[in-house]
Amino acid sequence: MNLSNIRTVVASAGTGKTTHIVGRISEEVTARPPEEIVATTFTVKAADELIERSRARLFRHGAWDSAARLLGARFGTINSVCGQIVSEHAIALGRSPRADVIPEEGVARIFMIAANAAIERYAPALNRLADAMGASEPKRSAQDAERADWRTRVRRIIELARSNGLDADGLAMSADRSWATFAALLRPPTASAADLDAALLDAIAAALNEVPDDLSATAKKSVSDMRRVHKASAGGQRISWPDWARLSKVVCAKKDGQGLVSALETVNLAASKHAEHPRLHQDCELFIRTLFACAGEALVAFQRYKAERGLLDFTDQEALALDVLRNPDLAAHLAERIDCVFVDEFQDSSPLQIAIFTALSALVQSSTWVGDPKQAIYGFRNADSALTQAAFAGVAAASAATTAVLAQSYRSRDDIVKFANAAFAPAFEVMGLPAADHSFTGTARTENGFTQTPFATWRLEGKLELQFAALAGQIRDILANAADWNVANKEGAIRPLEPGDIAILCRTKSDIAGIAAALSKLGVKVAVEREGLSTTPHVELAMAAFRWVADPSDRLSLAELARFFDDDPSSARWLEAASAEDQEAALKLLVPIVPALEALRANQLSLTPAELLDAILLLPEMARRFERWGDLTVCLDDLEALRGFGRSYEGNCASSGVPATLSGLILSLQQAKPMRPKSRQADAVNVMTYHGSKGLEWPLVVLASLAWDSKARLFEPVAESDGELDWSQPLAGRWVRFWPWPYGSQEKDVHLDATAPASALGQAAVRAARDEDTRLLYVGATRARDYLVFAPAVKSGAKWLALLDTGAPGHITLPAADGNDLSAGGAAFACRTLTLTVDDAPVQSIIAASHVAPLRDALPRAPLFRQPSRETSDITYRVAEKVELGPRLPLVGSPDMAQLGEAVHAIFAADNRAAERPARLARALSILQRWNVHEVQADDVLSACDRLHDHFEARWPGARMRREIPIFARVGEQLVAGRIDLLVEHATGLAIVDHKSFPGSRANWDAKAVGYGPQLGLYAEAARLAVQNGVCDDLFVHMPIVGALLRLEPETKAT
Repeated sequence: MNLSNIRTVVASAGTGKTTHIVGRISEEVTARPPEEIVATTFTVKAADELIERSRARLFRHGAWDSAARLLGARFGTINSVCGQIVSEHAIALGRSPRADVIPEEGVARIFMIAANAAIERYAPALNRLADAMGASEPKRSAQDAERADWRTRVRRIIELARSNGLDADGLAMSADRSWATFAALLRPPTASAADLDAALLDAIAAALNEVPDDLSATAKKSVSDMRRVHKASAGGQRISWPDWARLSKVVCAKKDGQGLVSALETVNLAASKHAEHPRLHQDCELFIRTLFACAGEALVAFQRYKAERGLLDFTDQEALALDVLRNPDLAAHLAERIDCVFVDEFQDSSPLQIAIFTALSALVQSSTWVGDPKQAIYGFRNADSALTQAAFAGVAAASAATTAVLAQSYRSRDDIVKFANAAFAPAFEVMGLPAADHSFTGTARTENGFTQTPFATWRLEGKLELQFAALAGQIRDILANAADWNVANKEGAIRPLEPGDIAILCRTKSDIAGIAAALSKLGVKVAVEREGLSTTPHVELAMAAFRWVADPSDRLSLAELARFFDDDPSSARWLEAASAEDQEAALKLLVPIVPALEALRANQLSLTPAELLDAILLLPEMARRFERWGDLTVCLDDLEALRGFGRSYEGNCASSGVPATLSGLILSLQQAKPMRPKSRQADAVNVMTYHGSKGLEWPLVVLASLAWDSKARLFEPVAESDGELDWSQPLAGRWVRFWPWPYGSQEKDVHLDATAPASALGQAAVRAARDEDTRLLYVGATRARDYLVFAPAVKSGAKWLALLDTGAPGHITLPAADGNDLSAGGAAFACRTLTLTVDDAPVQSIIAASHVAPLRDALPRAPLFRQPSRETSDITYRVAEKVELGPRLPLVGSPDMAQLGEAVHAIFAADNRAAERPARLARALSILQRWNVHEVQADDVLSACDRLHDHFEARWPGARMRREIPIFARVGEQLVAGRIDLLVEHATGLAIVDHKSFPGSRANWDAKAVGYGPQLGLYAEAARLAVQNGVCDDLFVHMPIVGALLRLEPETKAT
């Protein structure tokens, strides 16, 4: 591989990475056409910022033309760039260019639909095995319960397989590897299963005979467990593996008598044989192999389902883009159009993405990979930090291009920068990240205007809820004394601290919820993503109206509306109306929007679910009701999230090929339980996860959850690699490891808890977890601009900081009292220290009265978007010309006409008439197979395609025929977006052709065709606006199934 054209940029936190990339792009624009530049990053927001800042720089330097042309460059997320590559080469890949991309939030839903049959086929066996391993035991949290569900493991195995280039065969190999490595952790079987079972049951029976009447508290739990197991065994149930582990640790007190003490020792001895039990080996092997077999079948079903419906998800886009890059002919075609590649946040790349970036670099003259290995924290999103770090090192060692190191901070004060170096440099050295490339050289910030040290330690006393309350009280207090915490804006001007300047970083959702609740109780506004969107009163009101429009017999929703529209919260008028003899009439009298809702119901067939929801929310009386309830900004944010959910629901339905219905949206909202949006208010304290803080910064950052104990992913699916890492072949030697945990909630003293982390794979997993947690702590600490606050619990301490101990313990020492220094690697830093307890006098929240809008009449507005396929018109159309191009397509059997039409349409879109007939036939046949259509011959479809093109070539010699042309135009105050099946450019104008799979008799052709007149008319209007001086008077409906071409023209206005 040629590495000479790859340039790496190591950009530590806050060192001006984006500014550097913008500068490099500006330089590249002078050396090559702007359209030949590719730039990828990991969020849409970051991509938008990158292109806008690059264009702004070009404008400032007077490069107006280059700035304008840069809009034609490929800037976007890795998925959007891969999507462009796939779309441009779709026909060559044998795919339709009309493929729908499944939104990220819709993938899980599509997967469950596609893979349901495969998963349910394995469910009985996996449920039985999972129960034997404690899956039905109570869990600490809903998140723990979800992780323990074998269905979650199946989905995770598939995610890892796809991001590591593995197919079903690769999963079968992974099952073999997983069992072989797991079996080595267990003791070899030394006795038969029947003998071990009998020994334990006999020991339990003997112990129960020794139980005294006055049982000690110490023994109660153990005796209860033995009685439960004894009773279940008598009923024919096998002892679960968590119970085997539990019974190996039964205890009692001396007062219970020597008889019970000795009997329990026998129980312990018998139960401790679980690690060598033959059935444990059998259950674990069967669970591993069945789980991978289920994942393999589910993967095949998922891929087949998407292919049959022309769907792609983000990973499909990446895999297909790699197919393009590995195809010499297609790669050469792409190389003619791109010449320079920028990759941002390279450290967060998956193996599949690294393969894409590597292949792209081989095509272009210049490639720049920008990132920071110290901020690689997204292993749970399939990123491979070891591979990306190896890539940085490998390129630096072999490339002729320079390696840049951005090491001067533009974000943090000098002591924060020095602390980061002292605290993290030794740990990073151990990871293979030398200080010369990964320590800060200093800061561009000054200390002008600051009078206080940037460090503080807030020691939190009491149980968890009291710690949250104490932390919230301190936040309230520093905001009340903001002058003691002066901060600097981006220009360096000093000002008092404000709520939006503060971020509290947490490890878990439960910590976020607890801290946010404590702040809210003290009247401090909080910016946090919370659960329960559908349970807020404003969303309940909107959905009650929506449900009543969808179902007029839904009296419960009508009663909800009556309750919400009563100005007196204590009134029972709505309840009395619900109990009246004419319940419906009485309730309607209490709901002022009934006439408007009934009007919407009469028109609901012309509205999508999201459009109906918008129409309800825009009713003036609804707006006035919302304005009277609490914080209007929060209310509007929630309602906007509800609207977004409606649009997302419609997008998911479109992607999966199912209709979007009113009842479907209602059910989807109930099942999804979407989160409430994060507050957009600038005067709110930010509470979020450390992961969520990546890429952000605040004047004051509080590091919470410092008692976090690093946990290796030993018993979760993870990607592994054979031998030494070869970043230039990132998909080579990859496999997915899964080790089951058979002991449920029993986590200690079960043999496996010792052998797993001591194994070679286990030690690597432990190191990987420690390294990622170290990097995550670095990310948190480097978010701070002016102040960094440590918030450890007095009782549990700051175990997380101990990860930085590469030698003797105590590399970082937090001060225990005010006046003591913060110590990091021998360097001392002044630190304000407080021990915080709960404030007994919380401040009540004061909510300002909301603005109440004056009464106003509703203004009827047309929907923003006009969809050609749903277009209606007061213009009538007639068939002006009818051409029989040839015979009907011969059909065998009873095909699904919709699926047949899609397949025929795809062949018309993908066929290349310039190719040789065998190549055309092979492509058409592959499309029919992909759509699972066997009732028509590929050769017959190609003949129909030839007849259509021959007709137009004879009609307009020299005409240019364009297939699948996307069109976007503004028509009046509305936007029209769609795709024209065939656009014919001839000497006097344009002709639009729409393929329709109508199979009916000749007598019905005209009636069917004129029904598409409004759709074609809207396309024509959009085309006239989109094409300068465009004339588009020829509208055709092509019916390939029956071999007919009908030209339409407007007839008269309807009266």
